Amino acid sequence: MSESARRSILDVRAEEDFLAGHAPGAVNIPAPELARRAHELPPKGAAISLFDDDPARLAIVSERLRERGYVVEETWLGLADLDERGPSRARLWQPSPFLVEALERIGALAGAAPPRGRALDLACGCGREAVWLALAGYEVEAIDALPDALERAEDLARRSGARLTTIRQDLKRSPALPPARYDLVTVLRFLHRPLLPAIRESVAPGGFVVYEAFHRRDAAKGRRRLKDDHTLEDGELAAAFAGCEALIARDGVERGGRTFSQFLGRRRPRP
Repeated sequence: MSESARRSILDVRAEEDFLAGHAPGAVNIPAPELARRAHELPPKGAAISLFDDDPARLAIVSERLRERGYVVEETWLGLADLDERGPSRARLWQPSPFLVEALERIGALAGAAPPRGRALDLACGCGREAVWLALAGYEVEAIDALPDALERAEDLARRSGARLTTIRQDLKRSPALPPARYDLVTVLRFLHRPLLPAIRESVAPGGFVVYEAFHRRDAAKGRRRLKDDHTLEDGELAAAFAGCEALIARDGVERGGRTFSQFLGRRRPRP
């Protein structure tokens, strides 16, 4: 088998063609579905090996991906390379790097893999973090206000072989959460200050909160200007979760051209 067939490949042929035969480790997103399933792509700037048996369509998709900021290598495969059948469980998408770091830190505290339990992902969007937690063994509830976001999260869970409970809730209009229910609560790129006390109280004693949102310095960057009430001051997350043991508390973290505040805390067990 060629070296290209062993790499992770984005295969944009029709699903029935992919199921009938594809390169091992390939990921299928049919070309007409790319816009709707863009959340299944890797982070912008990543290299993508792209395969299609239709040269004209391959050129069109390649150009569109380059316009989105990807480095695209058009990959040509023969029938001998398409020797895997059925769906693929490989993925191109990645969860938040801070969530990965936080789970590694939690695992280190446990002396092994992170402890499993019930997790909540707030403002889950298209569900990458929620699905990643489910694949890691958590029983995950994912909340978002937008029904189309929840539909995509459910679709991503199905395609990934994960189980996910989705809940439609406008956290700005209804900032209420069940108390002491979750072993892990994650909030990524979302800030609504009236919700912070409910987040703190929703964590079970001994459980963890993982929070990342934009820092105040990000508000003035280029065309992505954020209102001040959508960004955090230095030390604000640590103060909001003062009842938790702070395991990570950072401000002004630069990643991918954006600036973040990050917090990982553990709610102290009951005496």
